[in-house]
Formats: sequence, C-alpha cells, structure tokens
Amino acid sequence: MIPILSFRDFKMRTLFLAAAIIGFSCLSTNAQFLHPKVNSKQTTVRTVVVMPAKVTVVRDSMKGPEGMAAESDELSTRVEKMISEVLSKQKNITSLAPPAPGTGSGDSQPNYSIADFQTKFDELLPKIMKKRSDVKKGRFSMGDEVLNLNLEKSTDAIVFIRGEGKKLTGGKTAFNYLVYGTPAYLTLRIGIVDARNGEVLLYTDPTFKGDPTTAIDRLRKALEKGLKKMPTVTAN
Repeated sequence: MIPILSFRDFKMRTLFLAAAIIGFSCLSTNAQFLHPKVNSKQTTVRTVVVMPAKVTVVRDSMKGPEGMAAESDELSTRVEKMISEVLSKQKNITSLAPPAPGTGSGDSQPNYSIADFQTKFDELLPKIMKKRSDVKKGRFSMGDEVLNLNLEKSTDAIVFIRGEGKKLTGGKTAFNYLVYGTPAYLTLRIGIVDARNGEVLLYTDPTFKGDPTTAIDRLRKALEKGLKKMPTVTAN
C-alpha cells in the first residue's frame, strides 16, 4: 500500500528539498575568467604579492551555525601559502612578500594601504560575481591607485582571496544525509589584479566538498583546477 503524505509532511519535504537545491548550488560555481590581455600574452604575470586571505568557516550543528575564529585564521593562512605554492610549482610564478609594517613614508601608511585595498576589492567583488564573464572583456578594475601600495617594482600582480566554508558536526552530518541537506564545503573567490593599473586579470572560484578545516590535498587540487587557465611563465 502506498503511504499518503499529509499536507504538513509534503510541505516539510518540499522545504527540505528546496533547501538542498539552494545549498548544493553554492558548490556549483567553479570557473575561471581571464582578461583578454592575459589570453593574448600582452600581459604576463611573473611575480605576485598574495594579500592576506579572508576565509571564514562556521561549525554547523543541530543547534545552528557558530563561528570558528581560530580555525578561520588558520585556514586563511593555509590558503595563502598553498596558492603561492601552486603558482610556483604549476605556473612558475614567484610570490613576493607584501609590504611590512613600519616601512614606507610613514609607520602607519603600509598598514592603511593594505587595509584600504582589501576593502576596495571587497567593494568590487560583488560586481564581479554578478557578471563574471565581463572579466574576459576587461571591464573590471581597481584603478591605478594600486600603485599606492608601494610594492616592489618587479611585482606584476596582486592576489586577493576571499572564502567561506562550513564544517558539520556528526549529528548534523547524519541529519543532512536524511534530508539531503548541504554538505560541508569550502568556496574560494580569487582575484588577480594588475599591480600597475588595477585591471582584474583573473577571477576564479574554486570549490570543494568536505571539512575545510582539515583539507590539504583537496584544497591543493581545487586551487590547481581553479588556476588551470593561468598561463605558465616560460624562461626567457
């Protein structure tokens, strides 16, 4: 005999299914968009400065999500280092250190400049995400104010990193399995910006499923895939 669902049960299952579809959609973005100058090799990126990453992770339990400040900081640092490793090993691109505090024209100037341009990228990012394909048309730029960062003259580009992820408790993992809920995941949003004129040279959003706080190999593979289209630097 086929069981007949009550309206309440039908409504609850519909809500769970809708939540699952929305949840999994956040894992579907994984694309790369290159500026035409990079594609045509008019602009070559040999050296970059990787800015401090901003990656936030939450722990999702049956009581709801809660912040993981220490884990977020640790993951942010790991992502920074791994992006530098991937660029070096896969693309022969060298990563230089960002400006150190206490250097430049004033003690507070380098810190202010870094924070200012982190904010500037945060303001530009929603526009990029809304129409990512426009990166391929060269329509996004942070402006030549990036020169105020006072980076080494050999710096070709600046790497900005944002991301968010979710770690599940055992109880929430079992619950999500029953109702097709969103799995643990990490989504990164990476922008590579020309250090001389501020043009967005590359935008990519590598994503993977699983606990982001323990990911090493999965993180590396996601970054390698996300930066696959970035041209490899060849010896002169």
